Amino acid sequence: MKKLITVLVLAAVAAAVYFFGNGYIKISLEAVDRNDNTEIVTEIPMGSTTNGVAQILHEKKLIKNVRIFKYYAKKTGMDSQLKAGTYILSRSMNVDELLHALTKGGTSGNTANITIIEGLTVEDAAKSVSDQLGLSYDRVIEIMNNPGAFEGEFEFLKDNPGIKSLQGYLMPDTYNVYKSSSEEDIVRVLLSQFDKFYVNEIKPRMKDSKLSFQEVINLASIVEKEALLDEERDEVAAVFLNRLDIDMRLQSCATVNYAHGVWKERLTYDDIAIDSPYNTYIVTGLPPAPINSPGKVSIISVLEPADVDFLFFVAKGDGSHYFSKDYNEHIKAANEYLD
Repeated sequence: MKKLITVLVLAAVAAAVYFFGNGYIKISLEAVDRNDNTEIVTEIPMGSTTNGVAQILHEKKLIKNVRIFKYYAKKTGMDSQLKAGTYILSRSMNVDELLHALTKGGTSGNTANITIIEGLTVEDAAKSVSDQLGLSYDRVIEIMNNPGAFEGEFEFLKDNPGIKSLQGYLMPDTYNVYKSSSEEDIVRVLLSQFDKFYVNEIKPRMKDSKLSFQEVINLASIVEKEALLDEERDEVAAVFLNRLDIDMRLQSCATVNYAHGVWKERLTYDDIAIDSPYNTYIVTGLPPAPINSPGKVSIISVLEPADVDFLFFVAKGDGSHYFSKDYNEHIKAANEYLD
C-alpha cells in the first residue's frame, strides 16, 4: 500500500512539474505588453549568435526570458535563419512574431545574403564574394592568403599556427551580411562559422582520428571533389584512409586536376604525369595543403569514415561509385563503367 501511495505521489509531482513547466514556457513566449505598440529600433549585428540576439531583445525588454527564447528558436528551426540588420519591433509582439520578423531581414534593407558553395578554391571563393557584394577581388585574395591577420581571433588558428592559407577553412554556407561590409569583414564571418564548427564538431572527434587537424581538412577537400553524393562521402573517405594506412598512393583525379588548374572528367596518361606535389598518382601521401574548402559532410566523413575495407572506387556515370577491395574487381568495374 505504501508503495502504491509513493508511486501516486511521484506521478502527481511529475504531472505538476510538467504542467507548471508548460505553463511557464507558454507565458514566456507571450508578448511583454500586448498593448504597447511603441516602435523600438533594434540592431542585430552581423555574425550574432542566437544567444546574442536573445540578449539584445531582452535588454530592450522585447522578450521575457532569454533561455526560453533560445529554446523555442531552436525547437522551431528558426535559430539558423536569424538575420543581421536593423529592425522596427515592439513589445506587443510575441516570440513567434519576433522570430518571423528576424528571419525576413532588416527593414532598412542594409543586409544581403551571400552563398559560398562547397569545394571552392581561394580564387573561386574570392570571385564569389566579390561578384555577390561588389568587393575587390584582389583585396579578398590578399586577405585569404594571410591567416596571420586573424590568428588571435579564432581557436582553430591558435591551435594550428602552421596554416599558411585560408583555403580549406572558408566554411561553405549562406550568410546574411551587411551590404557595407569590407573585404576583411566578410572573410572574418566565414572564418567565424568555421571556427564554431571546429570547436563544436571537429575537436571532439579528433581523438579518434589518426590524422592531424590539417590533414583532416586536406583529405576532406579531396573527398569533397571525388564524391558527388553525400551518402557516399564516408566510403570515399574510407578508401583514402585505407590507402594511407598501407602507404598506397591516393591516385586522386581531383588532386591532378588541381595541379593542372582545370577540371576534366577523364584524365589522360599525360595528365597524370604532371610534375607536381599535388599529383597523388606520383606522390605518396597527402598533397601539401587542401585543394579547396570542403563542406561539413566531407569533414565529418573523414573523422567518421565508413567501416569498410575498400581500396578502390570507380564512377558509374550517374554520380555514384562502385567500390571494391580487390584490384582485379576494380579493373573489371572500370571496364564496365568507363567504356
